[in-house]
Amino acid sequence: MSVKYKLVQKKNPAKRNENGKWYAIPSTTNRLSTRAVCKVVTRGSTIYPTEAETTFNLVCDGVPHELQQGNSVQLGNLGWLRLSIASEGVDDIAQFDAGSMIKKVKVVFTPSKELMAAIKSGLEFENAGVVEAGFTFPSTKAYLEYKSTGQLPVPSTPTGGGGEEEGGGGSMG
Repeated sequence: MSVKYKLVQKKNPAKRNENGKWYAIPSTTNRLSTRAVCKVVTRGSTIYPTEAETTFNLVCDGVPHELQQGNSVQLGNLGWLRLSIASEGVDDIAQFDAGSMIKKVKVVFTPSKELMAAIKSGLEFENAGVVEAGFTFPSTKAYLEYKSTGQLPVPSTPTGGGGEEEGGGGSMG
């Protein structure tokens, strides 16, 4: 199985005057709805996709209450959900006010070892381009050619951008 990635240059916030380093980010192909996933996972079974979706939605409806109660929640072999909070610090414990000092509430997902092993099994990576200033070059070669010549690559077939983690923008190839 091949996972596509794009290269994006990111600066170190503590070293804004230095050039950033290039990092790989996954290239998202599609965003699948719950209904679409339920159709896929019920193929070849006696379970109707609507039954799977209803059950999944019941689980989703129950999770917020359990997290509010201070519980971590296991989602089968997928992994665990738990709450995380961030707050301001105080020198004097008597000065702590949760209502004004707790700033962020997040849900943290920790994948199981089984999920990670299944994802990594037979995984290969494929370069899907380079992103710079919101423009996606179709390959590292095309990006390097642009940097040396100043000429943008001519697309062989036009494609739409968007839907990517890094924010879409123009896309070539």
